[in-house]
Amino acid sequence: FSGDATNDDDNEAENNQLEKDSQTKKKKKKKKVRKLKLSTTQDFNAKLLKRGIVYLSRVPPRMGPTKVKQLLSDFGEVTRVYLVEEDKTVRKKRRRAGGSGGKRYR
Repeated sequence: FSGDATNDDDNEAENNQLEKDSQTKKKKKKKKVRKLKLSTTQDFNAKLLKRGIVYLSRVPPRMGPTKVKQLLSDFGEVTRVYLVEEDKTVRKKRRRAGGSGGKRYR
């Protein structure tokens, strides 16, 4: 019977710990909201208006987004590069015909 009492004490201690953990999770820190200066927002909006999109009709095989970004950064700031991967069916046909298995982009 004494073993049952110790198990009850252990279970009670675990329950108390779980309650404390759930209470600490509920107390989240509030995020500090900073006000932006007018000049900062105007500069940001001006940069947004200046940016554009460059379309590349064909990218050489094995040339990935990092290489394209590196090459285009000589002409100005490049923020993002997005390349569309070739279709799965096209890749399957190319591999069946003896081509390499690496990713290629359209």
